Amino acid sequence: MRLRRLLPLTALAAVAVVSGAGATAPANATGPALAYAGSPVAGTARHTGGLAPAVAGPLVEATSRNWAGYAITSLATPAATFTRVHGSWTQRPVTCPASDAWAVFWVGFDGWTNGTVEQGGSSARCVNGTPVYQLWWEMFPTNAIQPVLTINAGDSVSADVTYDAGTGRFTITVADATQHTSFTTTQTCAAGLTCSRTSAEWIAEDVGRFGTGDFFPLANYGRALMGNSVATDDAGHSGSMTASSTWQRTRIQEQDATITYATTEGAGRNGQNFAVNWAHQ
Repeated sequence: MRLRRLLPLTALAAVAVVSGAGATAPANATGPALAYAGSPVAGTARHTGGLAPAVAGPLVEATSRNWAGYAITSLATPAATFTRVHGSWTQRPVTCPASDAWAVFWVGFDGWTNGTVEQGGSSARCVNGTPVYQLWWEMFPTNAIQPVLTINAGDSVSADVTYDAGTGRFTITVADATQHTSFTTTQTCAAGLTCSRTSAEWIAEDVGRFGTGDFFPLANYGRALMGNSVATDDAGHSGSMTASSTWQRTRIQEQDATITYATTEGAGRNGQNFAVNWAHQ
């Protein structure tokens, strides 16, 4: 799980459906710079045992330079793959410790154990020191973050990523219930890549700069709550991250050797709700 260079955006087979009154695609609100929300830069991991109901699988504590939140993987033999992941949150207002600070919140497949991520969520980016909030999707490492709709701080956001084994297609839907707007895009894994769906995630992330090993400063989102965190695998398990004894949960703290950027709290007993706390830009 190393930092990977993002390929430039070329011709994509995106089929985007934007709905809702007044839904508009942002033009140049984010500026011309390409950026990505992709694989984590990994740190360390350790097992801590179960901290949830008895049915739950084991909990692992881990660190990453750019991810905070939770990932689940299958312990079954053979390992199951994930077919749906869903989450919802209220878009936090951000303050800008730097003029170009950025934070994204998303759900998706892959990235924790491999080099692809299929994801959708919301973004809070400081453009010349002023926050801009958007809904987006990405198929990492095929393309950069794809902003679709502009939203407001305080809006209720949900994101859903599904995989259809019959068609080999991923469907990414992100909705703003406050403004009654949403978009859906259907994607396939790019030629030469394997989108194996070996993990499902609910993540707050520090955005990477295109073509470098560096990150944007992390916009200050305070305490961000993630709810309705559920997933489904192709072995018939469905529900919260604690729903199956075959699902290993990994709680991820965003930090490097010297700085903690964000911390992840424990999930509630239903395994669906948790919070991530901003700590450093």
